[in-house]
Amino acid sequence: MTKLNQHLTPLFSTLKDVYAKRDITPFHVPGHKRGKGVDHEFYEFMGPNPFSIDVTIFKMVDGLHNPKSCIKEAQDLAADAYGVKKTFFAVNGTSGAIQAMIMSVVKPGEKILVPRNVHKSVSGGIILSGSMPVYMNPEVDAELGIAHGVKPETVEKMLKQHPDTKAVLIINPTYYGAATDIRKIAEIVHSYDIPLIVDEAHGPHLHFHEDLPLSAVDAGADICCQSTHKIIGAMTQMSMLHVNSDRVDMNRIQQILSLLHTTSPSYPLMASLDCARRQIAVEGRELLGKTLKLANELRAEINKIPGISSFGNEIVGKYGIHSFDETKLSITAKELGLTGFELETLLVDDYNIQVELSDFYNALALITLGDTEESTGKLLDALKDISKRFYGQGKVLEGGVRRMPPIPEAALIPREAFYSETNKIKFEESEGKICAEMIMAYPPGIPVITPGEKISKSIIEYVKELKEAKLHVQGMEDPELEYIKVIEDEDAVYLYSEKMKNKMLAVPMNLGANKAGIEFGPEVLEEYYPDTFGEMTYIDVEKQRENFNEPNLKYKNTILHTCNKLAEATNEAVRDGFRPITIGGDHSIALGSISGVSLEKEIGVIWIDAHGDMNTDESTISGNIHGMPLAALLGAGDRDLVNCFYEGAKIDPKNVIILGARDLDVKEREVIEELGVKVIHYDDVMHKGLDHILDEIKDYLKIDNLHISFDVDSIDPEHAPGVSTPVRLGFSPEDMFKTFKFLFKNYSISSVDIVEYNPVNDKNGKTMDFVNELTEFVLNPTV
Repeated sequence: MTKLNQHLTPLFSTLKDVYAKRDITPFHVPGHKRGKGVDHEFYEFMGPNPFSIDVTIFKMVDGLHNPKSCIKEAQDLAADAYGVKKTFFAVNGTSGAIQAMIMSVVKPGEKILVPRNVHKSVSGGIILSGSMPVYMNPEVDAELGIAHGVKPETVEKMLKQHPDTKAVLIINPTYYGAATDIRKIAEIVHSYDIPLIVDEAHGPHLHFHEDLPLSAVDAGADICCQSTHKIIGAMTQMSMLHVNSDRVDMNRIQQILSLLHTTSPSYPLMASLDCARRQIAVEGRELLGKTLKLANELRAEINKIPGISSFGNEIVGKYGIHSFDETKLSITAKELGLTGFELETLLVDDYNIQVELSDFYNALALITLGDTEESTGKLLDALKDISKRFYGQGKVLEGGVRRMPPIPEAALIPREAFYSETNKIKFEESEGKICAEMIMAYPPGIPVITPGEKISKSIIEYVKELKEAKLHVQGMEDPELEYIKVIEDEDAVYLYSEKMKNKMLAVPMNLGANKAGIEFGPEVLEEYYPDTFGEMTYIDVEKQRENFNEPNLKYKNTILHTCNKLAEATNEAVRDGFRPITIGGDHSIALGSISGVSLEKEIGVIWIDAHGDMNTDESTISGNIHGMPLAALLGAGDRDLVNCFYEGAKIDPKNVIILGARDLDVKEREVIEELGVKVIHYDDVMHKGLDHILDEIKDYLKIDNLHISFDVDSIDPEHAPGVSTPVRLGFSPEDMFKTFKFLFKNYSISSVDIVEYNPVNDKNGKTMDFVNELTEFVLNPTV
């Protein structure tokens, strides 16, 4: 039940009865000045009224971006009519509203679950947001050649596989009227406490009649958008965005819509939206009842025509279809030997009837509030005549949809693919390349591959089969698909997760390693590369009174004092929205950097080191604390170290990986095993290959925020001799850049340590140059 007077049209009434009737002399845009300056023929055709209310934003008529009067009242009436918390007018169509929905619920690098057969506006929203799509396959009706909706079971399975998903988007109903069990999907999605957003472009009428599928606004969706111009009486381009949940920030939606919308919205078009709401709210049930009656009578008559048919409620219960919108009239004439494209051409060329769309097997006609027995009669008569002309004249068009290859591997997210350089190569020679185009197969209207995905042998063979069968393949620049646009690895642009400001901290300490030279690392880097290191904040190392009766904890008091100061600095940086980057110094400083970050957010840690740094005061051989910080961060060992900055362990063992270890102490291995930390030895990298190892990391580390703690001695001493504790073999610089790129792409990198550079042991500045290049990447990972 509505609470407001749905007979009112505050925006339209203000334009018609306040502005137009006052006969105001306009000195504002638009320049036609109420029609006086418009083209004569156009004015004669349109008449005076549209121009009399074609105004710009001023107090009398309110403003869309910050509505306070008649537009606000019109939006409030729409929210009341649909029974939602808030409604926004979307003046650049449902496409713009879809993009706003996506941008309001996901950030760069975050996952969003979407059907594979989404509208291109969803792809646009994913590009704009920088999010990472995880695709769900819709159900396919092979006989009709149509992709229907996504089943609840599919949503549930995909969320189990991707529990870090931030939002789920579904299409409901589809263009052809098939609706899934949206209420069940909402329950599944909300069990993960994430929002369900719905592209309900084809369902602005569903809320107003009980014989129609359940609307997203009634099923528990958090946010949805509808094309008010598709079935009910708004003018083209006019849509609404509805919010019905606290999981979505309404202020952010308003902000994003203001970014996407024109600053000069059309008042006549918005007035049509206001009036369309009145019509559907006041007369909707009655009008929709008549519309449904017309549609069903027409469908029944079509199904009597030889060689022509139109499916209806009989498809409910198949292909995940929970209900069906009978105002969508799909017509197939394949028994006449006609494709949907050919049927559309016949209708428009020979009978002056234009359908909404056609595909390989079907033509789709929309039966709306504007239809009458006269209009449906014309369509019926045309179809009967087509049947007489073609029945028995040609071969029956065989149905069926070929089994599609699996969803390809994603090498780049859509935003990265969009900004990468491309070049053309022969399609038959494109195996293994990153695709820069979309290839869409009709039927069933699902992308075979999208930009950023890798072209497989099975995709090349599948497209070859489609072409041989003369099925419709589109989306590519070359319509014959002899050539395909691809992205070479060296041309790929990585636009990683959310861009962060950096705060560089330098800790010139050598006491943890008890090796001379490490303390000079930050100073030398700053001297030779001031552009990179010139703005570091130094954490002074103040000598404290030491207990020399603790040989297993050398310089503990000074190290702990320094790490507490570093923790305060990193914690402040994180709270201020910065990514702290700590330059050492020895690896004991990670005790401070990680403690400061972990107080603000749960983090995982990639510990890239030739050593494990998992000793305790009981297992250590040397007593050097740079071999203990990771164990202390996990809650093991000396209690003073464990309680650095705040009491207790700072990270969970299941969120830690030691990468590249090649020198672990015997007793240290026992500590690692006891705590359950995953170690990927350098031998594993050599045996399996770095690409396999990186995939292994992605499968294992299920956490959003990641700290990278990088020890330069993880690099082969041949490439980086400037360390204090070299270990033979190790990563190449290329390996490490690849690893950092992978981590920045797949995780939100909260903080970074780069430690143990020792200029005293360097040769020809080789290590210094590498550390500079790696730091440059960390500072600007979009390059």
